[in-house]
Amino acid sequence: MSTPDSDRDSGEFESEESDGTRAQSEVAAAIARYLRSNGDSSQYRSTAESVLSKFETWLRRRGKDTFDAFEDEGEQLLRRYSDRLAQRVEADGISASSAQTYYNVISGFLGFCVRDGALTRNPALADRAREPLPRDDEDHSQQFWTREVRRKLVQHTNDTAYEAIESDGMDARQEVRDRALVHVLAYTGVRGAEVFRVSGDNREGRQGLTWARVDTDAWTFRVWGKAQEWEDVSVPKQAREALRRWRTVLDPPSAEWPVFPTAHAPSKYAAVRDALGTDDANARLDGAEVDDVLRDEDVAPPAITTEGARRVLERIADTAGVDIDGKPPLPHGARRGLGDELFRTDRGLAQDVLRHKSLSTTKEAYSHIDASERGEAVSDVLDE
Repeated sequence: MSTPDSDRDSGEFESEESDGTRAQSEVAAAIARYLRSNGDSSQYRSTAESVLSKFETWLRRRGKDTFDAFEDEGEQLLRRYSDRLAQRVEADGISASSAQTYYNVISGFLGFCVRDGALTRNPALADRAREPLPRDDEDHSQQFWTREVRRKLVQHTNDTAYEAIESDGMDARQEVRDRALVHVLAYTGVRGAEVFRVSGDNREGRQGLTWARVDTDAWTFRVWGKAQEWEDVSVPKQAREALRRWRTVLDPPSAEWPVFPTAHAPSKYAAVRDALGTDDANARLDGAEVDDVLRDEDVAPPAITTEGARRVLERIADTAGVDIDGKPPLPHGARRGLGDELFRTDRGLAQDVLRHKSLSTTKEAYSHIDASERGEAVSDVLDE
């Protein structure tokens, strides 16, 4: 069984009362009973505790951590959570099999709640609730950008950015941002969840890449990797000028500014209100542009989300007339494509760029290349 991300908080099963004390929710109390009754498998208990902790936190933040909520809208809640898991898979944060595992843990817990008398039925069993989950028998890792796809996307964003700069100068923000985004994906092998904000994940390394973690002398940037530790990503020369030009146009007022800020206006307004308080923020925003207030008050906006970056890439690809088997290129396809090309030339370099812990992991990811090359070798032997 896959082990979930180790970002458990010992207080996640609790909610806060108005007097500052912590009170256990109905769902949290049932989770505690479920874990106590779950036999002798310490591995499953560890997995279930982490998965259910995150699930209870997700419910509590929406005010849905009661069994009445499950009776009234259980299928819809589970469907939304399935969609959240699917987004994490698409962002290359977890595998499709892990998403299935997490959902099955939740379903097992809700089945226990039915047997325990807290629920009349298990909403996780409904097809409607499971529908958004990526199927474990589908290989979601196989879309990859060919060299031609990469070339077309890079060339399109280069041309668009240069034209916009000639026309609008330093106001060519979207075009220059799009160019930097495509170049970073195309040439660094980074995962989307490492540079864009992951909705619902409040860890520092999942809030989007900031300029503080970009070193333009060494041309590297630091990300919170899939192995749950900080890792250095190399920026090859093909991506440097696009990133350097974007920083000039963006002109971030502090190093804490995200490399790829959101363009979502409500998120920017919310950032101002969180930083200044509602009354001061409303007074400050009255008649002012939110972007000006963010800069004047040195309030960093949120980064673009993984889903937002996917939509940006879809728009760019549509304009450029680029697709992969009739579908828009996905951010993780850039990583797969770069790894595919490097693996054919230098296995060790592919491992280093993709930041795999062992060469066996890289070889497993690109086993189709090994198989193809073995076939060619066998053919050569048989022809002799």
